[in-house]
Amino acid sequence: MNNTIEYDTFKTRLMNTLDTEFGDGISISPRGIRGHNGATLDAYSISIPGRNLSPVFYPSYFYEKYRSGMSFAEIIENIKDSVRYSNGDVVDEDDIRRYEHAKSHIIPKLVNRDRNEDWIASVPHQSFLDVEMVFIYVIRSEGDEIVSFTVSEDMLREWRIDKDQLMQDSVTTAKRLFPLSIESIENVLGLSDSDFYQTFYVMSNNRRQYGASTMLYDHVLSDFADRIGCSFHIIPSSIHEVLLVPDSLCIPADELHDMLMDVNSSIVRDDEILSDRIYYYDRDTDTLSI
Repeated sequence: MNNTIEYDTFKTRLMNTLDTEFGDGISISPRGIRGHNGATLDAYSISIPGRNLSPVFYPSYFYEKYRSGMSFAEIIENIKDSVRYSNGDVVDEDDIRRYEHAKSHIIPKLVNRDRNEDWIASVPHQSFLDVEMVFIYVIRSEGDEIVSFTVSEDMLREWRIDKDQLMQDSVTTAKRLFPLSIESIENVLGLSDSDFYQTFYVMSNNRRQYGASTMLYDHVLSDFADRIGCSFHIIPSSIHEVLLVPDSLCIPADELHDMLMDVNSSIVRDDEILSDRIYYYDRDTDTLSI
């Protein structure tokens, strides 16, 4: 069942209910957070006495959940859970300062280069084709939600490591925390499977969060090419997943590009657009290029 209510009405009710639930001591403040691709996000931080971490939540995220059928009570409990998880027992700042501990929480995230130019310049990053790799520290991952923060240059200096080591370790952690998933697009959409060699494939991780970074996993592209027996194009459809298109389908690259542009303009959220270029993996040379 879909719930219908205007966003402003929902947000007002949400804030009033949280003020009542939290009572004195815990305060909720608006924060204009600059998201990926330059968008300013409607966000609120929850300040808790005696705690260093202030959870941030996005009313628009919960509004979409509400419209999709999640009850208002569930949403309130979800936000209250973020307060429970923010205590010092869950995230110890001393652990974050120790790289040997921290590296088991850090994963790479691919983002659009042109739309995030200023933000990328302020954090550790690494170029990958026409996009950029940044690094996030995962505090908690449940369902389709990842609680995390972006690794800063100050953290890199404190750890006394370089970006190459950070990249190598983050990919290792990502493979462990978010294993690779490759499924036919028919399976993802719940349709009947077509012939193995006559379909697109969706490549992501098992959580469908920041799954485009699975392109960085060791041997994943060569293994898939061996599986289908040919080279393939990659449509970078969002920061969360990419589409793999076998050469056996004989679809021209310009048609795939038109598909990508259509997806970027009509389906993918602005802050989740990854690229407007088509990639190609050559099985014979084991190379990935634009």
